[in-house]
Amino acid sequence: MHSAPLKIELLYSPRCKSYLQMKTYLERALTQLGLSAELSLREINSKEEAQKQGLLGSPTVKVNGEDLEPGAKGIPHLA
Repeated sequence: MHSAPLKIELLYSPRCKSYLQMKTYLERALTQLGLSAELSLREINSKEEAQKQGLLGSPTVKVNGEDLEPGAKGIPHLA
């Protein structure tokens, strides 16, 4: 059985100072686990875009479209 590759999206606001560190953590974790993934960075520039993308805070990590933050779907938008 062939599984689909992981798609990891790192969403961040322009004022976020920690998204590059998060990118480093993600790359390190993938390497240590021996996993390959398509990693993309996406700057979110407006409150409307943040709400559309489900950005609750910055940075936000989504794997295959799902937010890694536990319970993120039940939290009102913070960004």
